[in-house]
Amino acid sequence: MHKATVIKVDGTEYQLDHRPTLKESQEIVGGYIEFAHPDNKGKKTQERLTLVVDEDGLVKGKPLNLKATNIYQRSPIVGDVILLEGWQTVG
Repeated sequence: MHKATVIKVDGTEYQLDHRPTLKESQEIVGGYIEFAHPDNKGKKTQERLTLVVDEDGLVKGKPLNLKATNIYQRSPIVGDVILLEGWQTVG
């Protein structure tokens, strides 16, 4: 199953009913996008996760996104993000 969920800094979430376009993704995260890939080892393709983040979020001083950081588990994730489940890219 393919899902796209926006995870906001304040912890609120909402589902998108489509795969976001590049432009829409940039508007949601507030800048140029970068993909952060949590550990997907051993997961089926439809279960794989990708976070779409602002590539300059740390430089811009965006606040910590605790939910996204807990998903990623490697380094802090800041700003609003899109969690893609089963999709590898936006489009």
